[in-house]
Amino acid sequence: MIRHQDSHVDHGLSEAQICYVINRFADRRTFFIETIELPGELGTVPCALWGPAMGDLAVTEDDVLYAPRGSRCWSSRLVDRPTRQTARVTVIAGPHEGVCPSCHDRGRPPSVRCSEALCDGGRLRHDCVLYTAFGGSPAPQEPGDPGCKDLVASAAFWREHALAK
Repeated sequence: MIRHQDSHVDHGLSEAQICYVINRFADRRTFFIETIELPGELGTVPCALWGPAMGDLAVTEDDVLYAPRGSRCWSSRLVDRPTRQTARVTVIAGPHEGVCPSCHDRGRPPSVRCSEALCDGGRLRHDCVLYTAFGGSPAPQEPGDPGCKDLVASAAFWREHALAK
């Protein structure tokens, strides 16, 4: 597993924590979601998830508000509670493909082999890239996420969970 420019690492992990995750899963070559405990010397990370997956009671509709987070085009189920610290980190990683900068920047036709070891016809292919890492338990995509692959499971989970606003 490697860190890539497209890795989503803005969930409050320190550089040392990110390096630990990358080194721990360096030999991975396929998609995975895994939750680990950070060693004590690496400290904790913020976790915004509230609900049964974190050992809490279900978050009721009376306690939530709906609003977009960041640049997302959908509203998230939010609760007026703080983030909390945890040593539990969920890591999501897998294959990644993108334009080869060596070919793309030089206007090289895809039929000409460039010097990038992972280049395949103008595309860079990585077996395993860190997609994201965040504090807490895994959670399904939100129901409003256009990429949500299992709307039924998502709706069931988010009916009881919310994120700190």
